[in-house]
Amino acid sequence: MNLDFLNNISDTSRHNLFFVQCQADSLTGVIAKLEIDGVRVINIGKALSMKLKEVKSTRFINIESQEFLYELIEKQSKEIIKDKPRVVAIYNLGILFEPILSLEAEKILKDISKNIALIILWEHQFSPPGILHWGKQQDQYNLNFSDIILMKVNLQHEI
Repeated sequence: MNLDFLNNISDTSRHNLFFVQCQADSLTGVIAKLEIDGVRVINIGKALSMKLKEVKSTRFINIESQEFLYELIEKQSKEIIKDKPRVVAIYNLGILFEPILSLEAEKILKDISKNIALIILWEHQFSPPGILHWGKQQDQYNLNFSDIILMKVNLQHEI
């Protein structure tokens, strides 16, 4: 897989946020290729749900979930290109829309992308200039990155 797009990562950019639009049947292949090239890939839904099983009280579930996401992504990120910010790929983000968590998913991902290059593997719809829609209720469940530069990367053709 050609990861030349990682050369666009910059520690002077406000955000290093990329996304790969995958089909359900190509997601496993994209994950495997990224991992072969040294990029760690995190199943956010699985990791966060495992963490939530350990939570004894839902009183601070919002804060605990946010802290866990920051720590998880920080620990899993890795320098791929010398002297460039660390990189991590994430997928299965539906849990971030759970009402009980009250997460501001866009804000969290934007904040993280200031220090760590995030590659979002997205199996759902995309609308330019940067809206990632999830599920059938597109207006209700989406990640709106139209206020920043969200770089779309086409990796499927390179696999």
